[in-house]
Amino acid sequence: MNILPPPPAPLGVPVLADQSLRHALPAGSRILTAKGEVPVESVAAGDRVITRDHGMAVVREAIRVDAPRGAPMVRLPAHALGRGRPERDVLLPRDQPVVLRDWRAKAIFGAKEARVAAQRLVDGAIIRSDVSDGSALWCLVLDTPSALYVDGLELVSGALSAVRV
Repeated sequence: MNILPPPPAPLGVPVLADQSLRHALPAGSRILTAKGEVPVESVAAGDRVITRDHGMAVVREAIRVDAPRGAPMVRLPAHALGRGRPERDVLLPRDQPVVLRDWRAKAIFGAKEARVAAQRLVDGAIIRSDVSDGSALWCLVLDTPSALYVDGLELVSGALSAVRV
């Protein structure tokens, strides 16, 4: 039996239909920028971030969103996806796309790389469903969806096309 991935959703828009916090990073996340690693809340429009797919990219908007208390999230403990991936415990919106470039991408999706909603990584033992405590999240909007380096993970950014609907 072959397990096929769902059809690709456009990047920069919700990838889970019922509830979305879009592409958002928790406050305190450390993101790789032209100035080095900085907390996501210190990134502003005009700053440059380092992306996997487009090199240096300019942040067009940095949008703060307060996650509703009890909103579905996914908890990835430090090293859940391998050494330093992530570097520390991370709580992500369940539809935040995570870039996989290891055996999981090959085994699950038959590809060298896959961008999947964090919820699809939940195994119930190590990576678990959780809920928001109402903390701030940050959406970094770039010209095109791009893989950002965040806490040892590659997470997909928001894009202007998704914000301007």
